[in-house]
Amino acid sequence: MRNTLLGTIILLAILTFALSSPGFGQTPSQTQMVGGSGGNPFQDTSIATDGRISEVRVSAGKMIDSIQAIYVLPDGRTVTGPLHGGPGGNSSSFRLDSDEYIIGISGRYGKNIDCLRIQTNKRTSPLYGGSGGRQDYNLTLSSGNQAVAFFGRSGAMLDAIGLVYAPVYMQVAGQTNIAGGSGGSAFADRQIPLGARISEVRLSVGNYIDGIQLVYTLQDGSTFEGPHHGGGGGTSSVFKLDSNEYIVGISGRCGEYIDSLIIRTNKRTSPQFGGNGGRNQYSIAVPSGNQAAGLIGRSGRYLDAIGLSYAAAARQGRDFFRRRN
Repeated sequence: MRNTLLGTIILLAILTFALSSPGFGQTPSQTQMVGGSGGNPFQDTSIATDGRISEVRVSAGKMIDSIQAIYVLPDGRTVTGPLHGGPGGNSSSFRLDSDEYIIGISGRYGKNIDCLRIQTNKRTSPLYGGSGGRQDYNLTLSSGNQAVAFFGRSGAMLDAIGLVYAPVYMQVAGQTNIAGGSGGSAFADRQIPLGARISEVRLSVGNYIDGIQLVYTLQDGSTFEGPHHGGGGGTSSVFKLDSNEYIVGISGRCGEYIDSLIIRTNKRTSPQFGGNGGRNQYSIAVPSGNQAAGLIGRSGRYLDAIGLSYAAAARQGRDFFRRRN
C-alpha cells in the first residue's frame, strides 16, 4: 500500500504536465511558403513542439507589418514567440479558445504578405492588412491536422509565410489513480490521434505483467500502435475489442510490480493475465459515462504500476474521439 501511494504521488505531477493538452511532443511538417523572397527566414518549431498557439498578434496597415504567436505550455505557462516583421502598422490580437486550433490561412501577396485571414476549427478571423497583392493564397491543412507554428521570411515587413503543422491529438477528460510499485519510469499515452479507438491490448506475461501496449483503429480503418511499456520477457497475449466495445476498468493484484491484470469492457471481462502473486488487490474504474483512452503508470523491466486516462464514452456506436466544433 505504501508503494502504491508513493507511486501515485510521484506520477500525479508528471501527468498534470503530460496530459493537459493534445499536441505536445509532436513531430511537425510544413505547408508550402507563399510571399516574396526578401527578409530573413524564420521558424518557431522550438516552441511548437512543447506548446499550443493560444493567440496570434498581427500588426498591419496596407500590408502585414508583423506576426507573432503566443503559446501555452503543458504546465500552463504562457510563452511569447518572436516577432516576425517590423514595428509599423496597427496591432490586433486573435485569441483562440482552449479547444480551438488553426487549420488554415488565406489572403493576398506580392513581394510581401499584403493581407491575412486565419481559419480555425471553430471560426474565421477578420481580414488583416490591405487590399493589394498580385496573387491570392489559401493554405488549408488536411483533416486531422492543426497549425503549431508559423514559418516564413521577414524583415521590415512580413515577406512570406507558411504553417508548421502536426496531427490533432485527442484530449482526455482525466486520469484514474494508479496501482503498483514506485520503480521504473513514469509514462503516459498522450499522442493518441483524433478519431482513434482502442482495438487491441497486447500483453507480455509470466509471473508478472512484463509489458503492455495499446493498439488503436483510426477512422479510415488503419491501425496505430501506442508505445510499449515494460520489458520484452514473458509470453505474448492479445485481448481484442469489438468495434462497439471499450474499456471501462482494470483489476488484479500488485506488489512492487503489476502481478496480474484483468480488463473490463462495456460488454465483458477478460481472462486474467499474469501470475497469482502480489500482496495487494487493485480495482480501477473510469467514471461513469467515460471509457479508457490510454495507459498511465510506471515501467522498466516489468510493468511497475498502471492506471488509465479516459474520455467521454461512445454514443450510438460512434467513435468518441471527435473534433470539437
